[in-house]
Formats: sequence, structure tokens, C-alpha cells
Amino acid sequence: MQSLVRCLWCSVKIIGAFSMMTNCANSENSFNLRSPQYYFEDLQTLKLLTAAMSGDATAAKDYVTKGADPNDEGPLDSEYNRLRLLHYAIAAKKPAAVRILLDVGADPEMSVRGFGPAFLFVITHQDVEMMSLLLDHRPVKTLSSETLKDMMLVAATHNRSACLDLLLDRGAPIDYPDDADFTAMMRAMDAENYDMVESLLLRGASVHIETRCGMTPAYSVEFHLKKYKVGSPTYNKVLRLKELMQERGAVFPPPTPAEVRAKRGIKDDPSLYQH
Repeated sequence: MQSLVRCLWCSVKIIGAFSMMTNCANSENSFNLRSPQYYFEDLQTLKLLTAAMSGDATAAKDYVTKGADPNDEGPLDSEYNRLRLLHYAIAAKKPAAVRILLDVGADPEMSVRGFGPAFLFVITHQDVEMMSLLLDHRPVKTLSSETLKDMMLVAATHNRSACLDLLLDRGAPIDYPDDADFTAMMRAMDAENYDMVESLLLRGASVHIETRCGMTPAYSVEFHLKKYKVGSPTYNKVLRLKELMQERGAVFPPPTPAEVRAKRGIKDDPSLYQH
């Protein structure tokens, strides 16, 4: 029972993180950026940011040597919607400034209230150019497990296909599981991002995944298929996904999550689960 409670708690955390980032995104691909003084109070921080934004790497290094923090954040009186220097340069679409800040110690995996790490900030705002730049500095193989899980989750649930493709092209495992053992393909299915699901299947996403709670891709696609009118465009799109899964060895009708858990010898109350 403890493992089942942990599974449910993982899903709650994932949904909470997704909701927070969705609410903090001002728009699909833009950001209402204010002046540096709105976010940052420290004089050394402002000097460092000014140097980076003007492309002066030498001055930026000098300010850091003198104590400027490349990971400073603000506004400090805001519980949400804070930025770090790296977030600011990304939002300003200044690749040279981003490179300079990375070179002097800005950490793209360091989170900030409201927008998360810079890696999630670029995905939320679908900035593939900046994401590529961050990955040049910190390749996929060097990322923490938590960062990679979050990046896959946000790309899948926000329907950021170009960002997810870049992650996979740079070496991210296509079936990398989140804290509840769901893959990007399964999270995309949950978010009804069916074109992304098809793309992931064609790229080799496994149809033989069993999550901690007993969910499988086959059961998920069957569940979604039942939501639509037979013959409708969306029904046909989901039917195409089922056919692709069958071609890749998925068995239909699939076992229910409760049956998968029972096969593992887990006794639980099926009413605890969504499916």
C-alpha cells in the first residue's frame, strides 16, 4: 500500500508542477520583460547583467571576480514570477549574453520561483534556439535526472514538439520515465497531444511500458479512443495511434491497470485510480 500511496503522490506533484508553469507562462512564445531594475536590486548584479547584455565578456568576468552573483534572482518581494540573470537574457533573446552568463557561472538547472530552471523556461516559451545554446553548454548526458525528467514532462504536456525533438536529437532516452514511470509519449497522450504521440511512436517509443500504477500505452490509447465519436477526425487520429501500437507489438484488448498491479502481486483498492 505504501508504494501505491507514493505513486499517487508522484502524480500529484507532477500535476502541481505542470499547473504552476502553465499559469506562469504569459503567452505561448513571448514574455513581457521589464527593465533590469525591476528584477534586481544589487548594484553588482546590475553591472554584471549590463556587461553581459552588451557582449562584454571581460567586464562580466571582472564583476564576478569582485563578487557579483551570476545566479542572482528577483524581484525578491515577489513570491512568484522571479527571474535569474540567465532567465532575463533568454527572455531578452540575447544569445551572446546567455553565453557570457553561462561562462561566468550561471546555472541553467538552478530553479527560480514561478518559472523553474532556465531549461524549463526555454521549453515553456518554445525557444528552441536558446534551448540549443543551453544544451551546447550543458549536454543531455550531464543533466541531473530531475532536470531531464522535468524537461521531458514539460515538453510533452505543453506540446512543445520542436523542443522534445531537440532533446531526443541530443541524446535524451525516448522512454526516460518520470517519477510515476510515465514516458513522454504517455504524458503526451494524457494531454491529448496526439500528433506528438504519433511522432514519438515513429521515433521508436516503447509500447511495452508498465507504470508504477499499472498504466500501459495500449490501455491509455483505448481509453482515449472511447472518448470520441466513431469516424470523427479525432477518433481516426487516435485509431491510427492504436494501429501503430499494434504494429509494434502492443496487445489488444489490453489489461487494466488493476490487472497489471494484480499480476505484480499488489493488492489495492482500484477506486484509488483514475482508470
